[in-house]
Amino acid sequence: MKSFRYGFIFCLLFSLISRPALSQTIYTENFPPYNYQVDGKLLGLSSQIIQQMSRELGVQPVISFLPWTRAYKYAKERENSGIFSIVRIPTREDDFQWVGPIETVNIGIYTSEKNHTQYFGDNAHRLNQAKKVPSIGVQRGGAAERILTSMEFLNLDYSETTRKAILRLINNRYELLALDDNYLKFILEAENVPIDRVRRIADVGKFDLYLAFSNSTPKNVVSKWQLALDKIKQDQSINNERIVN
Repeated sequence: MKSFRYGFIFCLLFSLISRPALSQTIYTENFPPYNYQVDGKLLGLSSQIIQQMSRELGVQPVISFLPWTRAYKYAKERENSGIFSIVRIPTREDDFQWVGPIETVNIGIYTSEKNHTQYFGDNAHRLNQAKKVPSIGVQRGGAAERILTSMEFLNLDYSETTRKAILRLINNRYELLALDDNYLKFILEAENVPIDRVRRIADVGKFDLYLAFSNSTPKNVVSKWQLALDKIKQDQSINNERIVN
């Protein structure tokens, strides 16, 4: 009888110790083509990688879609929580433990087809021109906001979602808009808007996307996710495949 009790207590303790690896919540937003959902199904380039990593680890994290600012707050503050796809930049470095990179974004500054001839010269000159317009649309709390702020842009106008910002640009409510090129193309296609309605006038840069975990998440758990990603990359490199199938 005693051995049974001891065995039960040991199993209970083991399950509590193991729980962090099995009870993770990972937050994300609708950010196609990297992560989004259709009819409750998780889709996107980054989403596929997260799912591959989960299978490699044999875990089933709860993936929750939220507005970006709330997803960021929860992932940063809550124990055993994560977030994707997030650009790794210096102002965010200490907020999380990082796993990646999983994808890359190419951020630029865009204007409508009616205004693009106002911008000329090399990229540095175009960026300086962009600093002088009344406003540049960015997603509140998003990578473009942080990056442009670090570049001393003082004319940012905040939108809760990048999709809303794109529609404002098309409707000439924004002079300029900063965002990733693949996301722009996805939304324009979804809204049946011809791609030539919007023109890229300056390059901001290419930045890696990551899966990031709260600093309270056990380091060994974060390491396991990184090892899973490294193994997937290695296997697919050997097979001459892209990281997502």
